[in-house]
Amino acid sequence: MSEHLQPVQSLHYATIVSWLDSAAATQRWAGPGVAFPLAPDRLAHALELEVRPGWVLLDPQDNCLGFGQYWLTRADTAHLGRIIVSPQARGRGLGRVLMQSLSRQALKADGVRRLTLRVYRDNVAAVALYRNLGFVAIEQESTAELLFMACPAD
Repeated sequence: MSEHLQPVQSLHYATIVSWLDSAAATQRWAGPGVAFPLAPDRLAHALELEVRPGWVLLDPQDNCLGFGQYWLTRADTAHLGRIIVSPQARGRGLGRVLMQSLSRQALKADGVRRLTLRVYRDNVAAVALYRNLGFVAIEQESTAELLFMACPAD
């Protein structure tokens, strides 16, 4: 596969918001503070891209296939969030490609030695993927609905 990760640009915003088809999907992906429908010109503000840069997974023709963010929560920890793959591209292993690429990018930040994320427990495919990538559940930081997972850098 020759997909590649690059910083999100405004030209990707309309594609990303098109993947969100309901208020429930938007809240699960972006959190309760993000309204539906999310207008493309509000994406950067809603996701705080100035302080939590976003990344897109592009195919060889530069079509947007996925999106994710990471931000530092401690000097040695980057938190991965708002991970999404285009509904039309799901089932092709792109979630793995996106997570591996985003993780590598996050680990380039000075001092980052640990990655964390939160995932809905009922998102069985995502939980399985994250476990396969080395993330382990931290139950004491989880809730009944959300699983907190961590992965030390290799």
